[in-house]
Amino acid sequence: MRRVVRVAAYVPAGASNWAAVAASDEDSFTLAATAVERVWSGRRAEPGPILVHALGDFPEVVEWGFAALLGRETVVTRSPGTASQLAKALEELEGGEGGPAIVVAVDLAETSASRTSSKSGIAGDAAVAFLLEPTESAAPLLFGKHAAGRSAVAATVRRARSEAAGGSRIMFVGDWDRGAGVGSAREAKPAGRDRSDNLGTVSEGAYIPRARYLENLPSRWRFLAEVCEACHRTTFPSRRVCRNCGRADSLTPVELPYNGGRVVAVTTVSAGGQPTEFDAQVAGSGPYDVALVELARGMRVTLQVTDIAPGTLAVGDHVDTLLRRLYPMEGEWRYGRKAVPVSTAGSRGPAKTPA
Repeated sequence: MRRVVRVAAYVPAGASNWAAVAASDEDSFTLAATAVERVWSGRRAEPGPILVHALGDFPEVVEWGFAALLGRETVVTRSPGTASQLAKALEELEGGEGGPAIVVAVDLAETSASRTSSKSGIAGDAAVAFLLEPTESAAPLLFGKHAAGRSAVAATVRRARSEAAGGSRIMFVGDWDRGAGVGSAREAKPAGRDRSDNLGTVSEGAYIPRARYLENLPSRWRFLAEVCEACHRTTFPSRRVCRNCGRADSLTPVELPYNGGRVVAVTTVSAGGQPTEFDAQVAGSGPYDVALVELARGMRVTLQVTDIAPGTLAVGDHVDTLLRRLYPMEGEWRYGRKAVPVSTAGSRGPAKTPA
């Protein structure tokens, strides 16, 4: 039978009225994606699909986004983001047979009046994810006996603290010890999340067909590279052919580290200098930084910087990365990784080993 073996939390670094607030480039999917990455970090399960039960109001990207994020087949179901629905999902999965499963819940409060009380431990916008695996080493969570109230995240925090105090073998990773709004992000503004953006906007800049966007997701979302067994060189982004010797029959896929990259260069993009895809972002939030980040020796990627004021990041600093919204195109949001200061990324659990 499955048991909950790990629980992860993600709390945005921004704050408004002492409550955590998602940044303008975050939505329910990016919050959930970060929690799911944290709960799955370092796992190497047997091949086969992962069940993902998502609780909350999600865009359509969740139907395929978790598969792209994890690099595995996923079977996604959705429910309203309430504590009772979370309890039901966990009870059903804990009593079931089969491979690993993830339950993720998101609270994305629209107004400060509807935010969770800070007495619950996490106030405002947040996400939590449970990893369930076939094992007999952990006791059943019995979550249904402790669920109460509207907020699935708040109920999770209460139960997580109870489990930890009771000496549970369940591992807790992420932002459990971080209060709302203590990161270094600038003061967030709930009204600036642009949830009603016109997704029909036609880019006047570099148009990227959806097929190409999807094709590049392994390298852009998971930092997938390829090691050539013939010449021992690494190609990043993945090209299905060795950039050094040109061979395509001796490549081994590897994922570069998401976190701890070193800033090699950084520049501030001021109003008027941005690609037109980012016009709305600059109009709403002002200038932004772009950094060249070395993920592993010789493996570099250019990333937009978020959760920190422009001009703050310096060469030599280390950054983590999170999945965030980039810009709307072809009627949907395009997502990609952005660099965030380590201090606002929170505790993530095991880091991936560099290639």
